Amino acid sequence: MSVLLGIALKSLLIAALALGLLKLMTKRSAAERSWVAHIGLLALIIMAVAPVILPSWNVEAPALFQRTSTPVTSLTVPIAVTVATPAPIAPTVKSSGVQSAPPLPSVSPAQAAIALYAMPAAALLFITFLALARLVALHARAEVLVDGHWLSALARAQRRMGFKHGTALLTSDDLASPISWGLIRPVILLNSRAVEASAEAEAIIAHELAHVARMDWIKLLLARIATALFWFNPLVWLLAREAHQLREEAADDSVLAADIVDTDYAQLLVGVARHECPGLLLGAHGVAPSKSSLARRVARVLDGKSVRGPVAGSFAIGVFAGALLVAAPLAALNLTPAQPRSPKASATRLAASGPISAYYPQAREVPADLPHIIAQGVSTSVATAVAAVAPAVSQTQPDVHIASADGATVDTRNGTTFLRGSDGAILKTRGGTTVMRGADGASVTVYPPDAQGRRKVVTRSTSGAVSVSYANADEAQRVRDRAIDSVIEAKAIGITPEYIAAMRASAPRLGNLDFNEFSGLRAVGVTPEFARGLVAAGFPSISADELMQARSVGLTGDYVSAMHAAGIRGDIDDFIQLRAVGVEPSFAARVRASGIRVNSADDLVRLRALDIAHVPAPPHPPAPPAPPSRRSSDSDDGG
Repeated sequence: MSVLLGIALKSLLIAALALGLLKLMTKRSAAERSWVAHIGLLALIIMAVAPVILPSWNVEAPALFQRTSTPVTSLTVPIAVTVATPAPIAPTVKSSGVQSAPPLPSVSPAQAAIALYAMPAAALLFITFLALARLVALHARAEVLVDGHWLSALARAQRRMGFKHGTALLTSDDLASPISWGLIRPVILLNSRAVEASAEAEAIIAHELAHVARMDWIKLLLARIATALFWFNPLVWLLAREAHQLREEAADDSVLAADIVDTDYAQLLVGVARHECPGLLLGAHGVAPSKSSLARRVARVLDGKSVRGPVAGSFAIGVFAGALLVAAPLAALNLTPAQPRSPKASATRLAASGPISAYYPQAREVPADLPHIIAQGVSTSVATAVAAVAPAVSQTQPDVHIASADGATVDTRNGTTFLRGSDGAILKTRGGTTVMRGADGASVTVYPPDAQGRRKVVTRSTSGAVSVSYANADEAQRVRDRAIDSVIEAKAIGITPEYIAAMRASAPRLGNLDFNEFSGLRAVGVTPEFARGLVAAGFPSISADELMQARSVGLTGDYVSAMHAAGIRGDIDDFIQLRAVGVEPSFAARVRASGIRVNSADDLVRLRALDIAHVPAPPHPPAPPAPPSRRSSDSDDGG
């Protein structure tokens, strides 16, 4: 933000100086005043692009530019992030069914300011490009003018003005008035109306040749570029408008110096003013004046006391040298925030906190030259617009909290994953940003890449000292990889590369899980054997969430197989529910054997909820009566 504010103040100063000099030079010729105006525009462009090659001249900024953040030092403190290994005990799992939407693209205030500046600047530069492309199209469609009268007028005007370079004389019906452009092979393009006005041929040719001889086409492009780069500065627009007026007045002076009668020329200006060509999409000069400048030009043409001399060589060199003396220091000037007044005390605190090491050379958050600022702003705007219109499709997962008895936890909330050790150390990832925080409060933060592909690395020591550095994508990725590897190697939650490989091979849907998802599986005790058992029991498409839920309620492949043997079928959610309420395979077998009709797992759950602990055994048929004994038969016979 301070870079853009500094550039705005510099442009105000240069434009104000140029306009002030023009105000003091009202008695000078139009050619000399035009030279001053265009040197001012050139100084603005030099100031915009010179920081690329000039050394930086850092000056402490006034209070207006001060930042409220902690001063950045050129030191870093090595941070040791340790996470304790949780004990292998049964953890607790809490899951909510709320799914988080994909995060919208975030843009910092500095990036937003750059984008707001860059988009109008890029649009104006693009319009200038279209204006040049239109000239190419006009040249391609135009026809060579072979009229003898006009060719004679061109020869006489060149002789009077001392112009010895060849000039193409073309005609086209696509324009309302004559125009001219070019340097090496300049072009004068006439319309049909102008060709018919043969009496004004020499005046029209002389005016356009004056523009060509003075290289006014390059000056026109210079003004276009300056107003595009500094579109926010009204003084730059005033300077560009005055420069355009002075180019036309200097061309008028050249026409009158070629022995063209002033009254005839003034009448020509009034006549062609009705056919002014729109200048925004036409990068060339024309004879027709704008309606706002017609009165000023006609009055000056008819004023015999006006100074009409050319630019003296010494005057031109002096103005150019003065512009360089002003523009070069302003371009190199770089306003920086004030540094802390007691660096020795800061160094003492850093030395007490631990060993100190060098870091990557500090880079500017915002480039100082406008071309790079425009490129960065346009890139940010396009990326933000694309992300907002077509956000990336991502698969969201429920919020999960996993905790062990010793305090180690794994949390996933709204797309953010936290790994917290029992000693308080934290590793946090969200949207490409990684934060590593030690138990003593020291931290290292690695941000997502910017438009140049660099990642910002912020190191904060326990004493509060901050170091900011920039690493390219590979270096930042190595920082992230080392952080994750350290967690894996320390077995913070019992994960090894072998565990990850075995889990991915156990079930098809586990092949694309990331480190955080494997950490959740391992924390609740899901092993490859446990996953393979459920897959073999009839659930080949089981997911990571279903595995964690099954492990938390004690659902195994053997339990599912036993329930199948008891005649109970269902999906993984049904068996998780049955196991959670305590329905055993033996209970299901007794229910079915008792003759109670069971249509689904919910029926078993309801029976279990009614506290039917002992289902009655099925009734047995009565035993047949015993045959009569021989003694009792004999007694009957005797009686």
